[in-house]
Amino acid sequence: MKRIHLLLLASLMLTTGTATVRAQFDETNNLFYHAIRTPQSNLLNPAFHPYRNTFYLMLPGLEAQFGSPLAMSDIIHYDKARQMSVINIDTILRRLHEDNQFRLGANVQLFGFGMKIKDLYLNANLRLVNQFSVGLPISTVNALLQGNVGEDGAVVNELELLNGDIFNAQSYLEASVGGAFHIDKLNLTVGAHVKLLGGVASAQTDRTRVVLETDPDLDQVSARMYYELQAAAAVPYDTVNGFDFKNKTVSDYMKGLFSNRGLAFDIGARWDMGPFSFSLAINDISAGIHWNKNVYTVVPKYGQGAIEFNGVDISSVIDQGSFNMDSIADYLQERLDGMVPRTVADSGDYWTAVPTKINLGASFTFLNYLRAGLLFHGQIDRGILTHSNPVSAAGIADNFSNTFRWNTTLSFSANLFNWVELILGSSIVYDGQSMDFFNPGVGLTLSIGTAFQTYLMADYVSSIYLTDSKAFNIKTGINLLLGKGGKKRPMFDPVGSVLTPNEQ
Repeated sequence: MKRIHLLLLASLMLTTGTATVRAQFDETNNLFYHAIRTPQSNLLNPAFHPYRNTFYLMLPGLEAQFGSPLAMSDIIHYDKARQMSVINIDTILRRLHEDNQFRLGANVQLFGFGMKIKDLYLNANLRLVNQFSVGLPISTVNALLQGNVGEDGAVVNELELLNGDIFNAQSYLEASVGGAFHIDKLNLTVGAHVKLLGGVASAQTDRTRVVLETDPDLDQVSARMYYELQAAAAVPYDTVNGFDFKNKTVSDYMKGLFSNRGLAFDIGARWDMGPFSFSLAINDISAGIHWNKNVYTVVPKYGQGAIEFNGVDISSVIDQGSFNMDSIADYLQERLDGMVPRTVADSGDYWTAVPTKINLGASFTFLNYLRAGLLFHGQIDRGILTHSNPVSAAGIADNFSNTFRWNTTLSFSANLFNWVELILGSSIVYDGQSMDFFNPGVGLTLSIGTAFQTYLMADYVSSIYLTDSKAFNIKTGINLLLGKGGKKRPMFDPVGSVLTPNEQ
């Protein structure tokens, strides 16, 4: 019964509280890396370019990302004994680990183009990045599993339910220009991108702490709580009237957009040696985005210290398994009265990180239309870099932890009829906590009439059974490929056969 009491109390608190996450995420779709006939490969390595064409346009496209520590089959499973589907709270909690992130992303490819001038490749790209993360901290999981009893059987008077950086949402515009140069004597191509990052909106719980104080019988529970939401936007927010979108001009939006800004760089190289190709890219070398315009901090209304609750009579909330709705309503009202937010305008500035990515690839082309590719992708996730805020909560530590996540993808490509490209792949994924050895991916590219190209790539599908899947990345869009890059060329270029100097 104690476990039920604690679970109910924690659930009530979390419904108006928050959950944990350490950093934003920004995955890339690895299947594009060796699909060098698509312009999207240039976004993963600036030394790549669709060699068959002298000019390309990337029209609007969409990329959707999802990641979760739990699959649907972890939450709901079929109980053969009772012949019914059930939800087992213990099973859910025991499958969670230290970094339980529920991640969602929706990136929009707005526009891009590239052109070839002899051995020089020039390109530009514009996309909107939207990332959202929320989750449960390990402290909450342990509290729900163990209750107020420690490993040695002794009663724990203080349960730390939440502590740290627990929510992250970020939207920014990425405008990049770049180029690549082919060194014919070395058969080497080197390239780079320069990216201007314009912040659209940012929100995160920079500091949050919830501590439960219990008695041995868990009949009385009190709590000390503190939260702090850091936010910024391109459009000013008025604490009385909210956002004023009607009276803003395009110039006002652009000023706000690039007032919260950052700078990033990509560098890459590609070396072709007969049917073999080797490549390296380091993307998003950056200090992150500096949010210093329209910055707001949301803290508890009644002062900077923790909010204290002097106890709630659990027996009045639960009586022999039934819920006393009046008592629950009174408890929630008391909680909400104490947690009423107070917005502090111009509360300081802060930085958010853009994950730095490393791509190391190799491929082998044979029979002029088949390719095997291997790619190592590493990503460094970082938390808040710096933060200056006069209303910080005492005793709550900043979270500056870094997490290195990586995956290795093996892919096979077939170029059929010179206008259909089919890609199959699978990845070994390490998310910073555990290893997953099977994450299949599939891609299809159609080049109709040599100029019109459409694509659909699904990567990081953690299981071919959707109910067991914990992650996926899907990307789709349209390209226009114009002009010819040379004379008659193999289906897979530039490798796979020996080209004459005029065909390079």
